[in-house]
Amino acid sequence: MREQFRQYIINLYQDIPQEVYEGLLSVFCLGVVLFMVFKEVRTGFKWSSVLLLIEYVFLVFCSTVIFRPTGETRQYDFHPFWSYDRPELLVENIMNVIVFIPIGMIVGSLLRDKGSWLVALLIGCSISITIEALQFWFMKGFSEVDDVMHNMVGCIVGYILVKGVWLMVYGCHKPTEEEGKR
Repeated sequence: MREQFRQYIINLYQDIPQEVYEGLLSVFCLGVVLFMVFKEVRTGFKWSSVLLLIEYVFLVFCSTVIFRPTGETRQYDFHPFWSYDRPELLVENIMNVIVFIPIGMIVGSLLRDKGSWLVALLIGCSISITIEALQFWFMKGFSEVDDVMHNMVGCIVGYILVKGVWLMVYGCHKPTEEEGKR
């Protein structure tokens, strides 16, 4: 199973040109410097998080749609839970959860209101549905409802992780302006 995870990760990112990674890193570093110079640190952190979210989502789009080879036919299955009957898809299902955990973490770090879990869920769902629709439309990969469900679970897991750390650091009370600047 460990080898399956390793192979899945290699396949996920092997078709993306090195220049894409270099460009994303350059834009992120430049963005962080500019945000910190022209904004206060707290606002710079928020804008840096937004930039990181955009870049990570772009990287996911690169690996799932943009640089994925085009098939000859549309491959899809819109029946929920169909992949659960196929044990060989367990690694892929787990990786679909893992790939969206960073999205949930970044969104969770940006949202502080009660009920923001629903916003995080909707953002994860929107991104995932967009990926699946593009895969279906352009015949890239296998479009399925199970991927959307697994991606949403990953987004919520990431959100819960960030909120859990937030509770451990600040406790149950909402941080004051002074505490939030730390």
